[in-house]
Amino acid sequence: MATASPSARPGAGLPGSRVDGVDHLAFVTWKPRATVDFYTRTLGMPLLHAITATGWVTEDYPDFVHFFFDMGAGNRIAFFYYFGLPEEDAPSDLMHRSRHLAFHVDTEEELLAWRDRLKAQGVRVTPPLAHELIESIYFDDPNGIQLEITRPLRPMSDVDARDAELTVRALADVVEGPSPSIEALWQRKAELVRKAAAEGTDR
Repeated sequence: MATASPSARPGAGLPGSRVDGVDHLAFVTWKPRATVDFYTRTLGMPLLHAITATGWVTEDYPDFVHFFFDMGAGNRIAFFYYFGLPEEDAPSDLMHRSRHLAFHVDTEEELLAWRDRLKAQGVRVTPPLAHELIESIYFDDPNGIQLEITRPLRPMSDVDARDAELTVRALADVVEGPSPSIEALWQRKAELVRKAAAEGTDR
């Protein structure tokens, strides 16, 4: 089954139909003191705002505090502390590594300086790891959330966007089939590439 390209979907490209970046990302913490210390002292993100509330949304919704840190560029990271909420089990290693938040820096010097700063404050941090268009370091916050600081190795281009569109179209097709696999994705993508070449289009 063919999948419509993102640019062909309703609403794409219409004036006023795009959001303007990230306002905030929200997580849950069971360690408010350690969380505040880590984000304000280790990462240098000012604490901006806190909300306290009872009976929010529904009568049985737990009382909570919701507090926000400044990540820069108008972006914020926020945490909920829910009174009386039992702590959840840690996610699997795969889910822990997959569900992460990446902060941007421009240069290798900035990336290495951040690694030195984290290590000096006792934070376990990986060596720089290069993967395709970016190079990154990884570490955890006190809540077990994996964080990343990343720098670009080169700008993303129109070629990257066209390749990504073919890749996700192929992915959407094969996961709806009987035997999804990376090999099936590559085969389907090759079919889409040949079709686009025959039609004289990049789509």
